[in-house]
Amino acid sequence: MRDLWSFLKLYRQHPGLLWLGILLAIVTLLASLGLLALSGWFITATAIAGLSAATAHVFNFFTPGAGVRGFSIGRTAARYAERLVSHDATFRLLSQLRSWFFGRLIPVSRQQLGHYRQGELLDRLVADIDALDQLYLRLLSPLLAAIVVTGLFSLFLACFSTTIALVVFAIMVLWIVSMPVLFYLLGRKSGESMGIRQAQLRQLVLDYLQSMAEQQIYASDARSRATIAQCEQQLITDQSRMAALEGLGSALFVIASGASALLVLYIGSGQMHSGLFSGPVLVMMVFAVLASFEALMPLPVAFQFLSHTRHAASRLRQVVNSAVVVFVEQPSGHLVSGEISFADVSCGYEQDSPIINKLSLNINAGSRIALLGKTGCGKSTLIRLLSRALEPSSGSITLDGQDIRQFSEQELYQAVTFVPQKTHVFSATLRENLQLAAPDADDESLLQVVRCCGLDGLAVAREDATDLLETWLGQGGIALSGGEQRRLAIARAMLKPAPILVMDEPGEGLDQHSEKALMKAILDAFKGSTVIMITHKAVVLDQMDGIYRMEGGSLLSSKTC
Repeated sequence: MRDLWSFLKLYRQHPGLLWLGILLAIVTLLASLGLLALSGWFITATAIAGLSAATAHVFNFFTPGAGVRGFSIGRTAARYAERLVSHDATFRLLSQLRSWFFGRLIPVSRQQLGHYRQGELLDRLVADIDALDQLYLRLLSPLLAAIVVTGLFSLFLACFSTTIALVVFAIMVLWIVSMPVLFYLLGRKSGESMGIRQAQLRQLVLDYLQSMAEQQIYASDARSRATIAQCEQQLITDQSRMAALEGLGSALFVIASGASALLVLYIGSGQMHSGLFSGPVLVMMVFAVLASFEALMPLPVAFQFLSHTRHAASRLRQVVNSAVVVFVEQPSGHLVSGEISFADVSCGYEQDSPIINKLSLNINAGSRIALLGKTGCGKSTLIRLLSRALEPSSGSITLDGQDIRQFSEQELYQAVTFVPQKTHVFSATLRENLQLAAPDADDESLLQVVRCCGLDGLAVAREDATDLLETWLGQGGIALSGGEQRRLAIARAMLKPAPILVMDEPGEGLDQHSEKALMKAILDAFKGSTVIMITHKAVVLDQMDGIYRMEGGSLLSSKTC
């Protein structure tokens, strides 16, 4: 239950709506109980009164009839209000919970986020948070309402028979205590498995849809479909078990309510013959016992799915408890000229295997350096440390002699412009993708950068180039080639001038002639800035002030041009 406690504390943000929903649930149950109890008394008393003309003449039909109508209308109104209030409170909580989770997710380091597969975080943001609505609607509200109704109903019965009140109280308390424990234990394994299978099925379907073309080319389509079908069948099996448990809960409810009514009838018949109360009162108590079990009915199902809810909460806590990158809130006010220093920096995705090992590097302001090395030697990791996508396990990184941890997030990204190895292209127009870097840039400025980067020759725009900036790029830049996506990344960088420019494989996907022209354009745009370029090519190395070769997370050699 520790996994649920942190989320239960969030309920304190809407105490009014939550308590009002519970109160309306109690009122609804009491109205249902009163309606059936009064109806049983009224029908029986009317039948007895009709045995003779004298009793029928003096019997008051109107007050009980008005009571029945009042309980009926009150039950309907209270049920409607309870649904309205409780669901409104739940939707508010889920909305706030998503914002809270997303806010906790943003500062999580790339090192931690790399442990999750594509789509897995979205699944937790949507499906796992949706599973938490059962905490209030299916668990807290029904449980508290059942406890209150049990106490009030027992006090009501005690006005007529202490023995019956104690018996009914014992039965209802036994149900409240035993059914949650029993159905939690019965549904624990299937509930946890169901959550795991749902996440696996979503991920398998997502992987299959994204790789459908490749799987058909390599004839692995049938095997992937079989894997999906197997996972789906396992999920259906878990759901069938949970459905069977729901049926068991309904059967136990019918048996328990019927047996309780018969027991009350048996005990009450003897007390009625003793003159303790009349026949209509006995019928009223029997009907009231049947109605009282409406308060107990939701408990087996609620606790049956508790393991599923707890598993969802555990998956969410696993993310929000990950290591985060914390930026200072107050800007330092330091103007960056571009001097960078790495001092004995170590970092790794696993504690026992560092990618960067006690690396030291000083880069003067305005200088241009290139980092060479084999794939996996730590070049991109070094850039992630500079952008604070990762945190070093030891050592320090400074800009102009000031630790980068002293810069606010806005200050750091104003000081450094990044051309990443992988560029995300939004499903939008070319203009909107460029304005990501410069929201206030006008069309003339955008077109100038487009021509400079060679984006005016987009294949997707050749048929209709009347308005190049309105060219639709498609989901993930599907309409663009790899080289065109690289040009777009550089165009964004040119729209965001900064004292430091960092490029990770900027010429990937470009031919040698195009790469030379593009690199000349961006280096001219960042003339006077500090430039760090990661590359495997020797195309523009003659324009670099220094060349460093990395291997095993360390600098092996350097060369000054």
